[in-house]
Amino acid sequence: MKWIVAVLCAVSINAMADTWVMPNNGGGEVVLTDRLCQGYKNLYYAYTYTPQLYLDGCWRLMDGKVHVVWEKGGGRRVYEMNDFVAGDVTPKKKGTSL
Repeated sequence: MKWIVAVLCAVSINAMADTWVMPNNGGGEVVLTDRLCQGYKNLYYAYTYTPQLYLDGCWRLMDGKVHVVWEKGGGRRVYEMNDFVAGDVTPKKKGTSL
């Protein structure tokens, strides 16, 4: 976990956040958390939302990029680390505290 925080600290001055976010094309956000993904040892929980859609997923850093596997047929996506910023998520979705 420390290596994840260290890498993301390099991306953002606002390190030590519980979440990292980036806007998506649908008017919502892609959200990375530091919570372990349920059922997976080395993956962390992620989600994305728009006004019409909500997807859960699991993420990991590989080769300097953020790899996310989205559930429910969302597929696998690769994002640039520099696209994410540390911060709070507003609004928090699905009634879960992060």
